[in-house]
Amino acid sequence: MLLLALACTGAMAQEPLDRQIDQTVRDYFTGQLADKTVTEGWQGARFTQKIFALPEHSPAGPCSQPLQVQGTEPAWPGYGRLRLTLACPDQPQWSVQVTAQATVFTRAVVAAKVLERGQLISPAMLAYQEVALSRQSRGLFSHIEEVAGLSAKRRTRSQQMLTRDMLVSPWLVRRGERVTVTANHGDIHASTEGEALQDGRKGMVIRVRNAASGKVIEAKVTAAGAVSSTFQRSDK
Repeated sequence: MLLLALACTGAMAQEPLDRQIDQTVRDYFTGQLADKTVTEGWQGARFTQKIFALPEHSPAGPCSQPLQVQGTEPAWPGYGRLRLTLACPDQPQWSVQVTAQATVFTRAVVAAKVLERGQLISPAMLAYQEVALSRQSRGLFSHIEEVAGLSAKRRTRSQQMLTRDMLVSPWLVRRGERVTVTANHGDIHASTEGEALQDGRKGMVIRVRNAASGKVIEAKVTAAGAVSSTFQRSDK
C-alpha cells in the first residue's frame, strides 16, 4: 500500500510539470510563429506541437514561476524538431531539456491545373490550399498576385504547391526581334525602333541596336517587345 501511495504521489507531481512544460513550449512556438508570420508573410498560419519524452532525471515537480526558454540556437526555421532548455527563475538547479516539434500550417498558392513548361500563368490557373511547412516549402507564395504573370520552369501537376525556384519571369523580348525603344529625359520623351541583340525578361538590361542609327545601346526590358534606354555607347 505504501509503494502504491508513493507511485500515485509521483504521478500527480509529474502531471502539473507536464502541463507547465507543454504550456511553456506552446507559448514559445506561438511567439516564434508570430515573428515568422511577419517576416515570411504567411497567411492564416496555425500550428500543432509535439513534445517527446522527458529525460529520466527531469525535476520532480513544476516551477513556482513561469519557465524561461534558453539555448534556442539554431533559430527555429518554421518546421522540424528543436531542442529547448527550460529553466526555473527562482531555482538555479531546476532545468530540463526537451525536444519539441511544431508543425505549421499556412495558406499557400498551388496550381489549380497542370502547368506546362514555359506557360504564362494567369490567376485562373491558381488556387489557395493549406499546407504543412517543410524544407521543401521554402519560398512558397502566399498571394496569387505574386505568381500571376510568371511562367513555369518545368511541367507542374495540378494541386502542387508553387515555390520561387519553380517559376521564372517569362521572356518578353527575344534576340533578333524588333522592339520599341523609349527614352525619357526630363520632359522630353522619344521613341524609336530597334533590334534586340539578346533575350530579355522584365527588368533585365539588354543590348539593342537602334534601327535608324545602327548604334548599340543598353536598355531595360519593360514589357513584351518594349525597352527603355539607359545610356548610349558606340558600336564597336
